[in-house]
Amino acid sequence: MQNVSLKKRVSTSTAWVFAGHMSSQILRLASNLIMTRLLIPDMFGVMALVTVFMMGITMFSDVGLQQNIVQSKKGEDQSYLNTAWSVQIIRGVLIFLIALLLSIGLLISQQQNFLPDNSVYADPVLPYVLAVMSFTAVLAGFNSVNLFVLNRKLLVTKVISIELLSQATGLIIMVLVAWFWREIWVLVLAGLISAVVKMMLSHHASLGERSRFVIDKQHLNDIIHFGKWIFLGSILGFLLSQGDRLFLGAWLTPEMLGIYSIAFFMANAAREIMKKLAGSVFYPMLSEVFRENPEKIKSVYYRLRLRVDFVTMTAAGFLASTGSVIIAFLYDDRYLESGWMFQVLSISIVFIGFNMAAACLMARGDSKSHAIMMMVTVGALFIGLPVAHNFYGLIGAVVFIALLDMANIPTTLYMMKRAGILNIKREFLMLPMFFVAYFLGNYLVSFIGWQ
Repeated sequence: MQNVSLKKRVSTSTAWVFAGHMSSQILRLASNLIMTRLLIPDMFGVMALVTVFMMGITMFSDVGLQQNIVQSKKGEDQSYLNTAWSVQIIRGVLIFLIALLLSIGLLISQQQNFLPDNSVYADPVLPYVLAVMSFTAVLAGFNSVNLFVLNRKLLVTKVISIELLSQATGLIIMVLVAWFWREIWVLVLAGLISAVVKMMLSHHASLGERSRFVIDKQHLNDIIHFGKWIFLGSILGFLLSQGDRLFLGAWLTPEMLGIYSIAFFMANAAREIMKKLAGSVFYPMLSEVFRENPEKIKSVYYRLRLRVDFVTMTAAGFLASTGSVIIAFLYDDRYLESGWMFQVLSISIVFIGFNMAAACLMARGDSKSHAIMMMVTVGALFIGLPVAHNFYGLIGAVVFIALLDMANIPTTLYMMKRAGILNIKREFLMLPMFFVAYFLGNYLVSFIGWQ
């Protein structure tokens, strides 16, 4: 009965996460298409760097509260949840203060001419935008941890509804205001409004008992013990996911970084949906399987991989051959250079399945292996990206970013083998689908006569 219940919850959650994420991406794409016509590319370059800073501070202070609540046997104990919520609030305030200090540091550095001329870092509006956006961390700190409990139970309908409603509210107001006020502050306003709406909705009585600000020392020790490797993994995760823009922000103008951000947004859409499924469905499911029937985790994991690899390999091949056409169709001439970047960055979708190993290892309570795997990839990024850019310019940098995850495959396979859950044949079973989809995409472009 437990297995039937789990399968039903997984099926329902997968459908909701997929539908919710697709809706979210459609909203983002629609607003993106409108805003790129109302605002200049420079503004998107500045906001891309602000997002990098905020994500960096957030991930540098991550102690794995969501992963802890999902994986721990105490994950539904109200005393434990009160402690987790209290830690989350304190963390949100600290993020806010650190971001304020960073914005002051940027302002002083600009005034003293310490930053590269014409780079995004030297843009005069950057420190002020960062300072205002930092308040979203305080709002996020007050989000109810009942959202994590619902993830634990694979009851994600309400979670996704809240995320979509908060996102839609911010985007609608952003577009309406931008019609009359075409400044970067419109993008900032959307972020603040979305954060306020999500925080308020997360405390609705239907989601569960409201948390109180209480810190239990034993629960705090449990959170810190599990979260220490999550903390390291989050730091590495930030450096990995945002390191490209940290470097490119110093090498490119705001306009060119804005163009790159469009390509990255398009190519990252597939990665984001799989990341969402991994965090909201696959990780809770594998955690429950390991708690109830640990010997079945290998077979369940590879059944998931088969489906994920089929979708991602096909999507990667198709987008790698048609990306320029898609950009030319959706955006105006100012963003055409995003086309070749989109095609190259789409290759990174191939590696999504390999990265799912982290969720499997985490479900077994092994957060250390995940941190080690990420350390390898971050090392490759920070050594290889400057070299690629130095010798081959922007083209070399974009190609390197697209192929970066290859560096982690040997480490991933080793960690899976050490855990006794590796099936090497099934790791690469769907790889031919990339080439099939790539040639089909090329044929479609040629047949229709798109240029």
